[in-house]
Amino acid sequence: MGLHSPHVRVAFVRQSVAASGRAAFFALATGLVAMTIILLGVIVMQQQSKARQITLLGVLIALQTILGSMFSLQFLLTKISFSFIITAIMASLFSPWVTASSSALANILGMLLFPRFTFFPGFVLTAFLVGLVFGLAFHKQKLGWRNILIANLIVTMGLYLGLNSLWLHLMYQIPWLPLLTGRLVQELITFPVYSVLVVLLFKVSIVRTTLQKYA
Repeated sequence: MGLHSPHVRVAFVRQSVAASGRAAFFALATGLVAMTIILLGVIVMQQQSKARQITLLGVLIALQTILGSMFSLQFLLTKISFSFIITAIMASLFSPWVTASSSALANILGMLLFPRFTFFPGFVLTAFLVGLVFGLAFHKQKLGWRNILIANLIVTMGLYLGLNSLWLHLMYQIPWLPLLTGRLVQELITFPVYSVLVVLLFKVSIVRTTLQKYA
């Protein structure tokens, strides 16, 4: 039976529709879960934060949105962004849930204000989990090499490489082997660079003073 046979075309269409349906359902479910978690985080933030902290949080969300959208290198399968610096600062000042919900909100704002690619709610969930991991590692913790390395390892290899690769696979149906191979090289570079920059960030005296003031 040839590739141009009607039966082959029908089977291909059915497979494509089924794959698209599964991806759409998974995306919708992920989006609903992410939005629910964000709403809960905002409620907690409103109950626990002071006026000065809310103002500072708004500034950090704006910076996170700008750095993540305008001052980033976007490739087809990877993205190099410096918004993680703001996420690290936010995580040291606010609770993990506030950092997580704020990171997700910044991701949504970036997609709405500076759209570059198709919006997929899975990336909102990734942003939320990045904020949660950083928050658990940095909030009211000693900012040493150990917790910085562990947090960045989870973020780069677990969330960026693993979870974001899943979203890209669902969006574009890219085979796993070339997808992971290309992104693994990126994250092997990202992990040490991000780790060193975060360590250096928290060693700057003006950063430490500011964090102590607003903590």
